[in-house]
Amino acid sequence: MPLFPNPVEAAAFRLSIVPPMLADYFGVLGFHTLVAGVRLGIFDALRATPMSPSRLAGSLGLAPRAAEAMLRALHGLGYVKERRGVYRLTRTAKVWLCADSPMCLAEGLDFWERCATDLWRGLEKAARDGSPEVPFYTLTEGDPALSRSFQAWTAAVARRQGPATARAIPVHRDARHVLDLGGSHTAYSMALLERHPLLRSTVIDLPTALASARPHPRITLRTGSFLEEDLGEGYDVALLFNVIHGLDDAELAGLLGRVAQALNPGGMLVIGDQFRGAMPGRASRTLLNLLDLNYLIAGGWGIRSYREVARLVGDAGFSRPRHRRPPRAPASELAIAIR
Repeated sequence: MPLFPNPVEAAAFRLSIVPPMLADYFGVLGFHTLVAGVRLGIFDALRATPMSPSRLAGSLGLAPRAAEAMLRALHGLGYVKERRGVYRLTRTAKVWLCADSPMCLAEGLDFWERCATDLWRGLEKAARDGSPEVPFYTLTEGDPALSRSFQAWTAAVARRQGPATARAIPVHRDARHVLDLGGSHTAYSMALLERHPLLRSTVIDLPTALASARPHPRITLRTGSFLEEDLGEGYDVALLFNVIHGLDDAELAGLLGRVAQALNPGGMLVIGDQFRGAMPGRASRTLLNLLDLNYLIAGGWGIRSYREVARLVGDAGFSRPRHRRPPRAPASELAIAIR
């Protein structure tokens, strides 16, 4: 999280007070403050009622001086507001950090903390070798707690983006069967099924990942690796959401070829991911580049340009994909192609 929500203030802070690397360090401190605030129950407590630092300290069993310092820091980070010594949540905190919100990312913060404190220690090795010491999905299969946190994060984002994403997918009125690869939390399948009552979906993912799936009468769960399992046939729509950034070109080409065989003639491929060069503004591009590094550390590959994706999709026998940016879904752009 940035130290200052306002980028102008952040730039002034960097240029006039501290070297850039120290400002980045304080950004890390801000993230750890956020995680501690969630675990201490500060956000849920303030959701129930605005409080002064002393009252919050008494409610949660915190040291009074620490409660005051935490609230001041969270105020600077933009998560709480203060008026006359009483603190209340901002809208951002209410949506993303409170247990009663369907978009709550609190459990998912464990995943980001593990990434920042553990996985990113492997950046130097990944930079030299081009791949992580242990692939991320191998880690999650052996660590249910890490898998639950990762799935909580991706599910919360998908539930927020799902309705807008489903509206952006032009499903044919005769379509009946969706193939959802790596769709563990089933959120994107559910959004499509809600919009199209005649659809049903088959979701293929690893066993630990599917533990987060929400049951639905028109969704069938299949455990296994979609890189190895027989995908079946007769599908009208295939979803690859947040899949391709974890595959090298050979793996992706092989998967796209198998998806083409699994689709009916005229079937639709929908890739949802980030594409290099598509984000406007320096700050957005920097975030995308850091995310690209995160994918390298975790999976050994990363973010492709839309042109690269279009080439691989075309080589697999699909039409040239259409590029769509669903509103309210900034974390995923779409490439939609027809077999």
